[in-house]
Amino acid sequence: MFFAEDPENAPALNKIPLVRWQRGQVYVSSTHMLLPRSLNRVYDENGGEKASGCLLHAKFLSTFVEKSAEELTRRQHYADSQEYLAYHAGLRDDPDFWCEQSCELQDWRQLEDLGLISKGNWA
Repeated sequence: MFFAEDPENAPALNKIPLVRWQRGQVYVSSTHMLLPRSLNRVYDENGGEKASGCLLHAKFLSTFVEKSAEELTRRQHYADSQEYLAYHAGLRDDPDFWCEQSCELQDWRQLEDLGLISKGNWA
């Protein structure tokens, strides 16, 4: 929606909210990625699935136009708030976020059916 022409600079919409911390681990780009990289995998190297989850991030709500303007004023985000500059510019055109792949959220089972989460082989 906002970074179609420049996907390399698109924001990370993933989060790693809960970690059993060990020496040698480090967050990269806030809580969007964890090192070593193997901790970000949702599939086992032998082909099995690892347990994974999904955070419902309520970023793009009806209040987002005001929120993006506020964040531009605060200028507290990385890369001189480039992400929020793109959001704010794109929101002026009143975009429709619904697309062919969109669907209404029903429950966690639907998220599993869509491949967005996995209960892993142990559940």
